[in-house]
Amino acid sequence: RLKYAGSALVTSVLLAGAFFVMILSLNLQGYVHPKHDPERWYEDRDHPFHYPFLATLAEEGNLFDAASQWRCYVPVLLHVCAVTAMNAGYRTVAERLTEWENHETEVSHDNSLIIKRFLFEAFDAYVVLFYLAFYEKDVGKLRGELVSLFNVDTFRRLAVECVLPMAMRWRTQYSARREMGRKKKTDGESPPHAPMTEEAERDPYEEFDDYLEMIIQLGYVILFASAYPLAAFVALFANAVEVRTDATKLARVHLRPRSIRTDGIGTWKLLLKSIAWLGALTNCLLFGFSSTQLMRWLPGHFYLDEFGRHKTVDGKGTYVCFLIFGIEHALVLVALVVNLVIPEVPEDVVVNEQRRQFVRLQSAKKLRVTETVKKQRSLGPKKFKKAMVFRVLRSAKK
Repeated sequence: RLKYAGSALVTSVLLAGAFFVMILSLNLQGYVHPKHDPERWYEDRDHPFHYPFLATLAEEGNLFDAASQWRCYVPVLLHVCAVTAMNAGYRTVAERLTEWENHETEVSHDNSLIIKRFLFEAFDAYVVLFYLAFYEKDVGKLRGELVSLFNVDTFRRLAVECVLPMAMRWRTQYSARREMGRKKKTDGESPPHAPMTEEAERDPYEEFDDYLEMIIQLGYVILFASAYPLAAFVALFANAVEVRTDATKLARVHLRPRSIRTDGIGTWKLLLKSIAWLGALTNCLLFGFSSTQLMRWLPGHFYLDEFGRHKTVDGKGTYVCFLIFGIEHALVLVALVVNLVIPEVPEDVVVNEQRRQFVRLQSAKKLRVTETVKKQRSLGPKKFKKAMVFRVLRSAKK
């Protein structure tokens, strides 16, 4: 337990550092400024996350002008690069921490590593979005940041997972051909070329990062669906492309992975379910408190103040809270009902499996009868009867 506490302490310190980097990124993108909400922040020093020397770079005419058509994407690219670098660094830290914890089984080791890396990378991916959604309460900023981050990260992932491995493979093949040509000139004969040897020299395929990136992508789509509904279609297109590129990567770039039989995906399934359940809460909060969507449905319960912020009418706040959390509980209830009604294994699959087992048992019974008849014919009726009596007595003694 002390080792677990040590791992949690190290991870917490690194998460605090990652949060500081995210705040700096928000300042560079122009999302943190007291003038955006003068009711809450009267002076620059009152805002706890405002750094003027960085925020001024995002003002009109400066280096990272937020109103520019292309300069506004420079901080986003820097943000994505920073997140990628931090995730790569924490990958090594997480592996060493998990080894230091000295788990008893490989499954426990893998589950601990999955939890560590997911918490860190999910924090890097979502903390900025949660800050804009529930601290600044600005859906416009949230939508802009989500569109930029999600789209840039999607293209980054396609480039890293598709283009980069193929480029590295082509470079390796080019180096091998040059080495083969050099040996041919030196030795006077061409060395033997075996496809199996070439495949054996490939790098092994690691599915861990693919699983993790797909779950992070699901979080972008589900947790903030009301702010960026188009994210689902972008993810669908990216996944359709990645299916083919992953097939090419498995066939031509990496060493063919071993086939291991399993009954599920383990902790990954728990993370998927957690994101799905949490998505019901986050979207209801966005719908009711961070945006004006509920105000359009119930205009009598809200009003706009002098700063343009929507607020609940006196005496209506409790009703609005009950309504929002009532919708959230209703969504959770519907999900539970669907989860109970729809079986994990379809009925036709169960029937086919039962039929297959029945046919297998009948075939085995028929085979035993056939062998018994053959043995009876070979021994004769008397010897066969004695053999059967001896077999029954021996089984009775056991």
